[in-house]
Amino acid sequence: MSAIQTTVVLAMTADGKISAVDPKAPRDSDVADQAHLEYQVSLADLVLVGAGTIRAEGSTFTIRNPELLAARKVRNQPPQPITCVVSGSLDLSLDLPFLSQDIERWIFTTRTGLKRNSDATTLQKLAELIDLGDTDLDWDRAYTLMAERGIHKIVALGGGSLTASLVQAKRIDDWWLTIWPVIYGGKHAPTPVEGEGFVPNAAPHLQLVETRQVGSELFLHYRTLN
Repeated sequence: MSAIQTTVVLAMTADGKISAVDPKAPRDSDVADQAHLEYQVSLADLVLVGAGTIRAEGSTFTIRNPELLAARKVRNQPPQPITCVVSGSLDLSLDLPFLSQDIERWIFTTRTGLKRNSDATTLQKLAELIDLGDTDLDWDRAYTLMAERGIHKIVALGGGSLTASLVQAKRIDDWWLTIWPVIYGGKHAPTPVEGEGFVPNAAPHLQLVETRQVGSELFLHYRTLN
């Protein structure tokens, strides 16, 4: 663990899916979950988002609640946290709405991604491209850089590949999981933690520290133990 607090905030169905098989399929907005997400994001200095998530959603989540914006001002934080997209391949289209949002943008990538993307020079004008290794992202380097830039609180919003890499790097301090009362199914539908997985005796363990229920939704707060 580091001096930077990292919280994963994810919503999943009762059968453990973070989206349907088609990640771009429309889904009804959920008021309670959106309010919870907005509050958690409002605490962050920086939001981490996987490239697949930003490609599916187009833009990043932003704070609109006047009370939360006022609280950030009192804490001497800018209106919106930095959004950092994690893309080792730098497979990002220049027409993503994310690239024109009124926020500070970073992209964690690799030298391989920078070399392969012919739009890297243009992307550099729209976001700060940060090289974190030849072919793989070096999370130790990333966290050192973020600490040097005054980042204290990170909120990671998935998807599953990003969360898996943070778990593997032992960088997640706590988790907020929202359980939607719905079943998506589908063996190819994404889950909160992708990657290669863990054998039981090496799996990270969690401690439940808080539960909340709103209607049929559950909000579960866990602390990482190992």
